[in-house]
Amino acid sequence: MLTRKMVILAKVETQYGQDPTPTPVANALLVKDVTVKPVGELVERDFLRSSLSPLEFLRGMKEVELSFETELKGTGTAGTLPSWGWEGELLRACGMDETINAGVDITYKPVSEDPESATIYVYEDKIFHKIPGCRGTFAIVGTIGQYLALRWTFRGLFVAPTDTPPEAQTFSSVKPAVLLSAGLTIASYSPVASKIEVALNNELGRRTDINDAAGITEILITSRRPGGSFDPESVLEATHPFWADWQGAVAKALNIGPVGSVAGNKVTITGPKLQLEDISYGDREGLLTYEIPFRLAMDAGDDELVIKFE
Repeated sequence: MLTRKMVILAKVETQYGQDPTPTPVANALLVKDVTVKPVGELVERDFLRSSLSPLEFLRGMKEVELSFETELKGTGTAGTLPSWGWEGELLRACGMDETINAGVDITYKPVSEDPESATIYVYEDKIFHKIPGCRGTFAIVGTIGQYLALRWTFRGLFVAPTDTPPEAQTFSSVKPAVLLSAGLTIASYSPVASKIEVALNNELGRRTDINDAAGITEILITSRRPGGSFDPESVLEATHPFWADWQGAVAKALNIGPVGSVAGNKVTITGPKLQLEDISYGDREGLLTYEIPFRLAMDAGDDELVIKFE
């Protein structure tokens, strides 16, 4: 079997943990850097005896961890969901609410109540992992001249893998825009940067139950701390007060985008309150830069990170 023969399908569940049966025609995603890892608790039986030889261990609670990368791109038609696999299904499984403004845009914002979940199918060549009840988090990674990438991390319920080959898949034909003319601003200032990362940073927990065969009945999103980092060129404080903003924990609006210029494939990322967590100096081809991690805070609530496709 071959490592490159990897297929992932994903579909939002109507009821937590109930497989909605994603199909290779409607739910296949272009992915890379896939890691699927069933995690099982190892229960030691460390009893005292005259022999130093170990006893067999037992297998306790089980779940699945999954990570991979996709492109961040539009649906191809503004304000319209596609008939093929769409990363919006994954955003919803990360606690992001989907709002469709028909013919105009699709917007995702975080929720604090009743986040959705997804079933994800992973075919490692002909080894099939069905992972229901997935919830996760993501980071948007942007590097100058490269497409915006989404790096996903999910946890889901354990189902024993089977020997099942995938059927033929249909993938999106939309090509992502590269990160040029990115429209990056902090308040009204346009920093000169070569990279930026924005992460939702959900914290995942689990609901356990002795009546469940795997011991875990639900993966929970228990908190989030959105933030990220970027590397602007250093400037005089009179040009932009990075140091004063750090010292005073000043909050300023973040805007990235629209990235892309074609209707149906434009992405804008915003946050109403960005605060500088730290500042250190860096070097970019002889230019003095800042390395700045930041956090994103709410304005009215459940609005600290907004992703809009138009």
